[in-house]
Amino acid sequence: MKLDFDDHGARKTIGAYSTAGITVDGAVLTEPFVLVGDRLVTNALPRTIAEFDTAALRDLIAFDQSIIIIGTGASQVLLGGKILSAAFERAIGVEVMTTPAACRCYNVLVAENRAVVGAFYML
Repeated sequence: MKLDFDDHGARKTIGAYSTAGITVDGAVLTEPFVLVGDRLVTNALPRTIAEFDTAALRDLIAFDQSIIIIGTGASQVLLGGKILSAAFERAIGVEVMTTPAACRCYNVLVAENRAVVGAFYML
Protein backbone atom coordinates (compact mmCIF):
# COMPACT_ATOMS: atom_id res chain seq x y z
CA MET A 1 0.00 0.00 0.00
CA LYS A 2 1.37 3.40 -0.95
CA LEU A 3 1.00 6.06 1.74
CA ASP A 4 0.63 9.78 0.98
CA PHE A 5 2.11 12.15 3.50
CA ASP A 6 3.18 15.74 4.00
CA ASP A 7 6.83 16.75 3.95
CA HIS A 8 8.13 16.83 7.54
CA GLY A 9 11.60 18.08 6.80
CA ALA A 10 14.31 15.95 8.31
CA ARG A 11 11.95 13.51 10.02
CA LYS A 12 11.77 10.19 8.22
CA THR A 13 8.40 8.71 7.34
CA ILE A 14 7.23 5.53 5.68
CA GLY A 15 6.29 5.89 2.01
CA ALA A 16 4.85 2.41 1.40
CA TYR A 17 4.67 -1.11 2.79
CA SER A 18 4.00 -4.52 1.29
CA THR A 19 5.15 -8.11 1.57
CA ALA A 20 8.20 -7.04 -0.50
CA GLY A 21 9.34 -4.61 2.22
CA ILE A 22 8.87 -1.15 3.71
CA THR A 23 9.88 1.97 1.79
CA VAL A 24 11.71 4.76 3.62
CA ASP A 25 13.23 7.61 1.58
CA GLY A 26 12.79 5.63 -1.64
CA ALA A 27 14.70 2.58 -0.35
CA VAL A 28 12.86 -0.69 0.17
CA LEU A 29 13.93 -2.25 3.46
CA THR A 30 13.58 -6.01 3.93
CA GLU A 31 15.05 -6.45 7.41
CA PRO A 32 13.78 -5.14 10.78
CA PHE A 33 14.61 -1.49 11.41
CA VAL A 34 14.02 1.47 13.70
CA LEU A 35 12.95 5.01 12.75
CA VAL A 36 13.42 7.94 15.09
CA GLY A 37 13.54 11.56 13.98
CA ASP A 38 15.88 11.79 11.01
CA ARG A 39 17.57 8.44 11.72
CA LEU A 40 17.09 5.03 10.17
CA VAL A 41 18.76 2.34 12.28
CA THR A 42 19.06 -1.10 10.72
CA ASN A 43 20.95 -3.00 13.42
CA ALA A 44 18.96 -2.23 16.57
CA LEU A 45 16.43 -5.08 16.57
CA PRO A 46 16.56 -8.87 16.87
CA ARG A 47 15.99 -10.63 13.52
CA THR A 48 12.50 -11.82 14.47
CA ILE A 49 9.76 -10.57 16.77
CA ALA A 50 9.94 -13.92 18.59
CA GLU A 51 13.44 -12.92 19.75
CA PHE A 52 12.29 -9.49 21.02
CA ASP A 53 13.11 -9.26 24.72
CA THR A 54 13.73 -6.81 27.55
CA ALA A 55 17.14 -5.87 26.16
CA ALA A 56 15.60 -5.01 22.78
CA LEU A 57 13.03 -2.78 24.48
CA ARG A 58 15.76 -1.07 26.51
CA ASP A 59 17.56 -0.31 23.25
CA LEU A 60 14.39 1.43 22.02
CA ILE A 61 14.01 3.28 25.33
CA ALA A 62 17.56 4.61 24.87
CA PHE A 63 16.32 6.72 21.92
CA ASP A 64 14.64 8.89 24.60
CA GLN A 65 11.19 9.32 23.05
CA SER A 66 7.83 9.36 24.83
CA ILE A 67 6.12 6.78 22.57
CA ILE A 68 7.38 3.49 21.16
CA ILE A 69 5.48 1.90 18.26
CA ILE A 70 6.31 -1.75 17.50
CA GLY A 71 5.11 -3.32 14.25
CA THR A 72 5.20 -7.09 14.75
CA GLY A 73 4.65 -8.24 11.15
CA ALA A 74 1.49 -9.49 9.46
CA SER A 75 0.04 -10.67 12.79
CA GLN A 76 -0.07 -8.87 16.09
CA VAL A 77 2.26 -10.42 18.65
CA LEU A 78 1.62 -9.30 22.21
CA LEU A 79 4.68 -8.72 24.34
CA GLY A 80 4.59 -9.82 27.97
CA GLY A 81 4.47 -7.51 30.94
CA LYS A 82 7.99 -8.50 31.96
CA ILE A 83 9.33 -7.17 28.64
CA LEU A 84 7.26 -3.98 28.77
CA SER A 85 7.89 -3.12 32.42
CA ALA A 86 11.06 -1.12 31.69
CA ALA A 87 9.06 1.31 29.54
CA PHE A 88 6.19 1.55 32.02
CA GLU A 89 8.64 2.39 34.83
CA ARG A 90 9.80 5.39 32.79
CA ALA A 91 6.25 6.43 31.78
CA ILE A 92 6.96 5.67 28.11
CA GLY A 93 3.98 4.53 26.11
CA VAL A 94 4.39 1.32 24.11
CA GLU A 95 1.95 0.33 21.40
CA VAL A 96 2.29 -3.10 19.78
CA MET A 97 0.37 -3.75 16.56
CA THR A 98 0.63 -5.27 13.10
CA THR A 99 3.25 -3.67 10.89
CA PRO A 100 0.73 -2.04 8.48
CA ALA A 101 -1.02 -0.39 11.43
CA ALA A 102 2.34 0.60 12.93
CA CYS A 103 3.43 2.23 9.65
CA ARG A 104 0.26 4.33 9.51
CA CYS A 105 0.35 5.17 13.22
CA TYR A 106 4.02 6.16 13.08
CA ASN A 107 3.39 8.56 10.17
CA VAL A 108 0.45 10.17 11.98
CA LEU A 109 2.51 10.68 15.13
CA VAL A 110 5.38 12.18 13.11
CA ALA A 111 2.89 14.52 11.41
CA GLU A 112 1.79 15.63 14.87
CA ASN A 113 5.45 16.28 15.80
CA ARG A 114 5.26 13.70 18.59
CA ALA A 115 8.39 12.21 20.17
CA VAL A 116 8.10 8.70 18.72
CA VAL A 117 10.37 5.79 17.88
CA GLY A 118 9.12 3.10 15.52
CA ALA A 119 10.37 -0.50 15.39
CA PHE A 120 9.24 -2.42 12.34
CA TYR A 121 9.29 -6.12 11.46
CA MET A 122 8.51 -7.25 7.93
CA LEU A 123 5.14 -8.60 6.79
